[in-house]
Amino acid sequence: MDLTRREFGVLAAETIAAAALPLHAHGQPGAQPLLDVADWGYYWYGVERATLARGTVVNGAQMFVEHWIPADVRHPYAVVLIHGGYGQGSDWFRWVNVFLEQGYKVYVIDRPGQGRNPYQPFVHGLFDAQAPTFEKVASDLKKNVNDPDVTQAVAAMNQPMANNALTQALWKSRGAILLDDIGPSILISHGDGDVFARVTAEARPLLVKGMLRVESMQPVAGWIQSNVEPLQGSASVITRGVDSNQNRESTAVKLADQGGFWVGARKKTMPYGTIAQGQMFVQYMIPAERRHPYPVVMIHGGGAQGTHMMGLGRRPGWVHYFVQAGYAVYWIDRPSYGRSPYHPDALGPSHLNNVPAFEALLDATNVFKTAQWPGPGGIDDPFIGQFMACESGNTSDEAFHSDLVWNGGVELLDRIGPCIIHGHAFGGMFGWGVADRRPSLVKAIVCMEINGNPFERQLRWGITAAPMTYDPPVSALTDFKLTDHTPPPDSPRPIASPYKLQAEPARQWKNLKGIPMAWVTSEFGAGGSPVANVAFLKQVGCSVELLRLRDYGILGNGNLMLMEKNNHEVFGVINSWLGSRVP
Repeated sequence: MDLTRREFGVLAAETIAAAALPLHAHGQPGAQPLLDVADWGYYWYGVERATLARGTVVNGAQMFVEHWIPADVRHPYAVVLIHGGYGQGSDWFRWVNVFLEQGYKVYVIDRPGQGRNPYQPFVHGLFDAQAPTFEKVASDLKKNVNDPDVTQAVAAMNQPMANNALTQALWKSRGAILLDDIGPSILISHGDGDVFARVTAEARPLLVKGMLRVESMQPVAGWIQSNVEPLQGSASVITRGVDSNQNRESTAVKLADQGGFWVGARKKTMPYGTIAQGQMFVQYMIPAERRHPYPVVMIHGGGAQGTHMMGLGRRPGWVHYFVQAGYAVYWIDRPSYGRSPYHPDALGPSHLNNVPAFEALLDATNVFKTAQWPGPGGIDDPFIGQFMACESGNTSDEAFHSDLVWNGGVELLDRIGPCIIHGHAFGGMFGWGVADRRPSLVKAIVCMEINGNPFERQLRWGITAAPMTYDPPVSALTDFKLTDHTPPPDSPRPIASPYKLQAEPARQWKNLKGIPMAWVTSEFGAGGSPVANVAFLKQVGCSVELLRLRDYGILGNGNLMLMEKNNHEVFGVINSWLGSRVP
């Protein structure tokens, strides 16, 4: 059943024509066909460990792959989309929908060290001396440097690995692992992604049914040059091994639209040109049947990325559940995390990726030792390997990070309109500053295990590291008069020392009054006391409720409740609260 040259040419021509069409306004579905997806998710292929002086880390050779399997598969071979150069998998998002509409199984990869695979200088090499510039991209696209297309293109560009024998050996092994899992496929590549395709075909010739190189795309500016030689021989589809702890819930989604874009890209002047600073990647899904007027914006925590919202180890996540419940969903990779590129010239050393060691998290009661963690625990737990594959980043400069995130968040809300903000752990600060700047566009805030206690460590301005709008105004930290408070005996997680609140009469958060808030807490949560934080929010005039999972009969969860075995049950608590509090 190999493709003929003519069949492959028709496929390529139809895809080019459709992918060149204008994008729909984000969140506003056009007249495109329904995307009926039977299985959507992601997986990290080739997760390996290395032992360093500071502990055991993921060695940087992993490859992120996102997949879409249509409900009506009309072609025997999957399509694998391979980016090139400074690109990443999101370069292909416009094409994904086209292939899905034609009935193809679609796999989009981020090559090791690029896109959602954390870039590790000690593995992948030093950063380029210069970051991508607006001037160079504008010249390549033949557009003005202020054109929005130029901004989107620059914001997406990240560090490429060197194209040498070592890199090609890694590409070959990762491509082989992928094809062993998904079976016979057509490889479509851009730029030096064709090297990845070629070495993969050398490793698995019977599983590569066609190869197509795209010379130019995003906007599409040229025709396809291809030389497809259908390979002879037969190959059976190799299926995945049986997961003893497989989640049987559906990963299906029916969509009116999906895609991704960047917000918050500032321009920073360097001696060699203008570069992007602070951009955040936003991925979105619009359900075919919207049953709620406000979309949900989800922000990841700590050293994580948006994949935390997408499930874990082929188990469904909260993006699945929200979309299945009829919500439009937007989820974010914060600056320097996931698809949002890092370069020292743009963000400085405070955001340099710092890949965490396994040991500290393996010993933490609130991470992998909970009763609801889906894997067996221990360093060989495949779910822990999938979790650690996405981890990177440095959260030591929260004030600088808040400024970047709030700027991008405002741009996002101005684009999509009124919404619900859902933050996890360190990402919780997104909601406060964005709501302070756009209160009319925030209809509710869900706080899931937000880190820190009031006025402690980096949270100098209450529960933020940067100033909020207080009434009466606060011009300096010395304006706050603080008193100590002892948490009640039944606090979800008692803290050893008293927590601080303002002395009465307390200054209020002028712009957040009337926004419904839920503080969701488990038995073994994050580093802050939920009682202390809820008390702070009530004191500044917010309408907030403490949702303790134990009060709903849900036990054994930790800080990673959104990825644990009962994540759908926990989602039900949040969904029910939204249904009762948000019109």
